[in-house]
Amino acid sequence: MKSLSSVGDWFAQLQSRERVIVVAGAAIVVIAAIYMALLPSIEKAAELEQRYQALQSDLKWLEEQSTAVGRLGNRCPGKMLQKGSDMDVITLMIRRNQLKLVNLAEQAQWTFQLTLESANANRILRLAHQLACQGMIINTLEISPTATTGMSLAATMEVQNVE
Repeated sequence: MKSLSSVGDWFAQLQSRERVIVVAGAAIVVIAAIYMALLPSIEKAAELEQRYQALQSDLKWLEEQSTAVGRLGNRCPGKMLQKGSDMDVITLMIRRNQLKLVNLAEQAQWTFQLTLESANANRILRLAHQLACQGMIINTLEISPTATTGMSLAATMEVQNVE
């Protein structure tokens, strides 16, 4: 209390223009202290606003791309996976597509080498699509003309089951 009264006495002894300068300086110091206390919050709010705007633009872009993603489907919805061993499934698919199976050999676990013959390349491609719909990966597919048999095309395919 004594120090407060001594500051009051000191302030009372000042001339009026000195009092105005001291009061103005004290007001500036108070305003600066408040600004410094609020500055981190203001900067954080600005940073969050920028992040919000970036996320909003990303969300808008994703919404625009949703139609394109819908078109990337594998066209296999509703197809049931065949039951049985991989060799049985492959053999069944070959018969359904009316292809001649020359050779079917298991190269490694879940990897098969197929040799087929057909007069129609579209049937070979349909087989590749159906195998992909069964969850298999076509590693290689080679279709070439053949002169040794009555069929006009020979195909060699390496298929891998990823499941």
